[in-house]
Amino acid sequence: MAPHRRINGWGGAGLEEEGERRHDAALSELTRRAESEVKRRLARELHDSVAQILTSMVVDMENFKHDNAERENVVRKVDDLQDSTREVLNNLRQLLYELREEPSHDHSFVTKVRGLLSTFEVSTGIRSKLSVSARWPAMLSAAMAYNLYRIVEEALVNVRLHSGAASVDVNLVSTDGELVLTVQDDGRGVLRVGPSRRPGLGMVGMEERAVLLGGRLDVSSDSTQGGTVVTAIVPVR
Repeated sequence: MAPHRRINGWGGAGLEEEGERRHDAALSELTRRAESEVKRRLARELHDSVAQILTSMVVDMENFKHDNAERENVVRKVDDLQDSTREVLNNLRQLLYELREEPSHDHSFVTKVRGLLSTFEVSTGIRSKLSVSARWPAMLSAAMAYNLYRIVEEALVNVRLHSGAASVDVNLVSTDGELVLTVQDDGRGVLRVGPSRRPGLGMVGMEERAVLLGGRLDVSSDSTQGGTVVTAIVPVR
């Protein structure tokens, strides 16, 4: 008859402690997942109900300044309001990134833009060129990379649909404290009808993305070569 194996007191205590550790680890994981879900929901609510409203306010104020360009005192006051709104929006944006627990950096922005231009050239026949300054950072924040990419994407849509261009150049330049993204085509240029003409939805979308990054967007015609120049200037953070 085989001998009966006996678990002494020390062995039993060890098994109990192991079970408690596993239970605590499982509870901690459930708590972490619950907290992450609450953060994601809160981030969505803040983005949809607050961030978008603030962004639209900045864009509307820019249009208001355009309509009242001759009234310098009004323009100065609106500038002050825009600066205050951008500051609130920037603080909110930082909070949203933390709540969403997004990846902190993107290493592939330039590669993605180069791929976007290659696909654009093949599908449209419009010659495309990307120039990147030596000072352009190797890494961007995930939010910076995403929104700058979408600005390039939307600008290329406008080139394809409205410009009649034969070529488009995308330039990425880094200056002291700022990143400058330029999309320039050689098409018919920006069409303006009167001083109060409002930008299209595509332009508004690009401007909102620049504002979300704490920057600004300028759309103009090249005075010497013609065509449209879209410039996004955003602070490096």
